[in-house]
Amino acid sequence: MKRRAKIVLVVDDESAIRRLVARTLLVRGFAALEARNGLEAVELYASYHSDIALVVTDLDMPVMDGLEAIDRMRELSPAVRIVVMTGVGRDTTLTGCHLLPKPFTLAQLLEEVERALA
Repeated sequence: MKRRAKIVLVVDDESAIRRLVARTLLVRGFAALEARNGLEAVELYASYHSDIALVVTDLDMPVMDGLEAIDRMRELSPAVRIVVMTGVGRDTTLTGCHLLPKPFTLAQLLEEVERALA
């Protein structure tokens, strides 16, 4: 029987970054959902949180930033696994989140995803 792919929710307002992260994950055997901002992420997470293994999110986004989105997703599922893509100089005291400093390589992305899922 074929094993179902783990689903990763990728959240970033920059379409090039979002698509690159999603495609990289797809090549590695993950399924990916994409959201352009925190509000879309929360809506997707509310609908699919039991199927989503991991959230990979930016912090600085329009409509709803990553911090608020993380808080709302944690209200739905306190054990949500999260990798935060963050720019240099950003406060890195996000409790319970794995941090992936920007810029990052695709290898670093995959390493952090695997670490978060372990």
